[in-house]
Amino acid sequence: MIKIAKILQIDAAKVTLKLEPDTQCSDCKSRCHDSFLNFLFHRNHDGILSVALNKEQTKYSHLDDKNKFFNDKPSIGDIVGIKFNESQLFKLALILYGLPIMLIVLLLIAGYYSFAWFNLNTDVGGIIGLVTGLFLARYLIQFNNSRIKPQVSFFSSNS
Repeated sequence: MIKIAKILQIDAAKVTLKLEPDTQCSDCKSRCHDSFLNFLFHRNHDGILSVALNKEQTKYSHLDDKNKFFNDKPSIGDIVGIKFNESQLFKLALILYGLPIMLIVLLLIAGYYSFAWFNLNTDVGGIIGLVTGLFLARYLIQFNNSRIKPQVSFFSSNS
């Protein structure tokens, strides 16, 4: 997946990028308007992403500059391309979408059978398991948010 962005701000620790509003994935036929990227980055609809240039800012940024693209001193207003590793995005999608579904189903079944074991209302046990699965999935995803970052490579898009 390739996205186009404009450099808005350059600091010593981070670079701020704005994704072009109407750029869809160049090689994707579904034209989903990157709702997965919105969910992954927890970003607003303005398309602002921050790129960490050093290890101290990694925790507070959306992406890391592992290939040291921004060491070449780009200027504000330059257009850059962002290439996302598709296999890693697929794995992240499985984590972000599959983990909640799996936890909800497993804890719903566990709640149902544990309440049946104690001769209690099984419907209440299932609902408690479902709600517990929802909150546990949300906690696990937010807890791992600092480590869930897609591997990207930047390239110059100026002609």
